[in-house]
Amino acid sequence: MLGLTVTLLAALLAAPAPGTLDPTTGMPVDVQQRANPPPVEARPAPGVNFGQSPTSVTPPATRPPSPADPTAPRTPLMRPRPDAVPPSTSPGTGPSDQLPPGAPAPDPATLYPLSFAAEELSLSDVLKSALDGNIDLRNSAIDIAITEKQITAALGAYDVFFLAGVTASKAVTPQRGSQLTFNVGSHQLSGNFGFERKLESGGTINFTVTTTRSSTLQPLNIQNAAAGVRSLNLYMISPSLTLTHPLLRNAGVRVNRADIDRARIARTQMEANQLQLAQTAIHDIILAYWDVLFAARDLENKRRSAATTSEQHRRVKAEVAAGRKSQLDLDTIYQSLVARENEVVLAENTLLDRSLTLRQFMGQDFSNRKVLGVLPLTDPQALAPREIDLEAEIKKAFQANPQLRSLEIGIASRRIDELVAANARLPILDFRFQFAPQGRSIDQIANADTGIPAKRASWPEAFSNFFTATDVAKVNFNTGPFADFNISGSLNFNFDIQGRTPKANHERVILEIRKAEYNLQKSQQQISIAVIRSVNAMRTASARLTITSEAVRLAESNLRAEEARFRVGRSTSYDVLFRQDELALAQFNALSAQIDYLRATVELQTLTGQLLPSYGLELNGAAGARQTSSPTGGKYR
Repeated sequence: MLGLTVTLLAALLAAPAPGTLDPTTGMPVDVQQRANPPPVEARPAPGVNFGQSPTSVTPPATRPPSPADPTAPRTPLMRPRPDAVPPSTSPGTGPSDQLPPGAPAPDPATLYPLSFAAEELSLSDVLKSALDGNIDLRNSAIDIAITEKQITAALGAYDVFFLAGVTASKAVTPQRGSQLTFNVGSHQLSGNFGFERKLESGGTINFTVTTTRSSTLQPLNIQNAAAGVRSLNLYMISPSLTLTHPLLRNAGVRVNRADIDRARIARTQMEANQLQLAQTAIHDIILAYWDVLFAARDLENKRRSAATTSEQHRRVKAEVAAGRKSQLDLDTIYQSLVARENEVVLAENTLLDRSLTLRQFMGQDFSNRKVLGVLPLTDPQALAPREIDLEAEIKKAFQANPQLRSLEIGIASRRIDELVAANARLPILDFRFQFAPQGRSIDQIANADTGIPAKRASWPEAFSNFFTATDVAKVNFNTGPFADFNISGSLNFNFDIQGRTPKANHERVILEIRKAEYNLQKSQQQISIAVIRSVNAMRTASARLTITSEAVRLAESNLRAEEARFRVGRSTSYDVLFRQDELALAQFNALSAQIDYLRATVELQTLTGQLLPSYGLELNGAAGARQTSSPTGGKYR
């Protein structure tokens, strides 16, 4: 009985109330009218500013926004497309809503063009422009040319010098009192020429030829000049060979060629500085170029992500209009679209900033430049990580690193100073030797007692006596070649007993060498650490390349699967947006890994001195400075 009662009550409760049945169909009808669903508010999809192409010379002109409903929300990059039909009358409907639901999505680069003019540049073009226009490299080439002139000047100390001179004199010395007078007057004309050269061992050799013609007034009586005078002429040819040479201090080839060695080391130092300067410039330019590549690819990824969200917004809007999706789904996608387009704007600004930095390193002028952006053409797609021998890379750095080479050159220069300072502590012992044969011709006065006739002197006789001297009076003990000569030799000694100055200078140079060696050891330690870090960065980036490429592949697969589930109603817009964010993050990580690998490679090439050869670059150096008056400082091969 109780069970029957419960059954009847349930039937009564389930039965429609009186007046709720449709008399024609017999179906129950609601007593109260249900509220209609809220109207679908159309959201604008982003339009496109179709200005000039990104590679044009002048910046694209911004078109005015379409005359849509001013109260409708608009995205940051909302601009009209020229191929869009007039906007519909419904409020908030953007031009891009006129596309059919099945139409393909526009290209991201076309959908979001650059707002500034840009040009495509390859890495080789950038490097060539940098080497041709870098002022610092031009100055370094001139510095090398200056050191070349210093070497020539140092070698000039051992040039052969030509010496010549003329001397004229006249003297009048009349007899005074009881003075014995041998001559009362004379006049003389003398000329000389010769050659002199400094020896690399420290001495000097001189060869001089002197010719003299003199006339002397001799009194007939040396006690009475008034008794008469006679003129006695003299013709003389006298070559002389003089050798001066140190035996202790300043003796030796290495000591006397110290200035030449210093000049050559200075040139090597300038070449090392030029190489270091060039590597630094190329290092900065390549890293700046990879930064531009990163910014350009990041902008492409941001464009692609925004374009995908824009296409999803268009499709969901059509489904909302058809009643298959809710307004909440459209609002969620629109919020994500705004955020993605904001990222596109920021990425575009980053690309411009990186482009300006690259052009600054290239040495370009910005006063009248219309094209500011750079679109990199060099695409390092094939990044093939290699096995790296750490010990071999450190040895390469020790051998070819410009910084270490510069320090080693400085130590070599100080060792020359130490050699000179040690030699300066020796006493001075100089030797001088001179040999001067001569040929003379003197007037012969007649002598009736001996039967010697008078004879006038002449230049031919003086020259003849130089080789075959004869004594007419037969009183000279030496006749024949070089019968008339003068030979002399001398030794000069000088010694600093305390020797404080040369000793202090020598010890100071030794301490400087020791300090330079410690600095070299410290730099080698720093270079080793930098090489280890660069190698480790390459290994890490190499591993990240594999991991991030797999992450991108999986993110793309997940996004395609999520979009398929969304189209059949098994997923939400939030899930699709989440997958899009995952793909954007994976692409960013993959791009960061590529750029980090490239940067680490450049760092290692710079440390090991292989940067310029790796990119096919070479410097003219001093050779280019000698061949041209306006050296460029570098050449691109």
